[in-house]
Amino acid sequence: MVIFASTVVLAFAVLQTAPSASVSSPMAQCRQIGCAREMTLALPHALRKGETAWLLVKVGAIGRDQIQITTQDGRPLGTISPFGIRSGKAAGTYTVPVPAEALSDGRLALRVSVMQSGRAPRAPTAKEVKSLRLLIRQFEDGS
Repeated sequence: MVIFASTVVLAFAVLQTAPSASVSSPMAQCRQIGCAREMTLALPHALRKGETAWLLVKVGAIGRDQIQITTQDGRPLGTISPFGIRSGKAAGTYTVPVPAEALSDGRLALRVSVMQSGRAPRAPTAKEVKSLRLLIRQFEDGS
């Protein structure tokens, strides 16, 4: 049996609308590169035994589009594809697991893109991807 023991918020970044805007937090950096928004989130400590990293993505109104999240070297982390959300309504908050291999020197470097049917990917606006949070969750064995 697996039980959530605790959740610690480690880094928080809000996407800015200006293409060259950066996040003021010392733990996160953000910039727009062509078809994606690049971000780097820092952990305050390395993952310990029993801990896993998770990315919480708060998504606004995106209609039928999808949010694709990859590492900066192109390794897929996840795709958010809301279903059944009313047009013009926020899509909600989604959890994406982050494999330990995606972390380097206590940092997660990622790219966030909006995938549209029949169009090239593009960087999300601040209204589409409202925030990203990097969490560490510790699991305890309940046996």
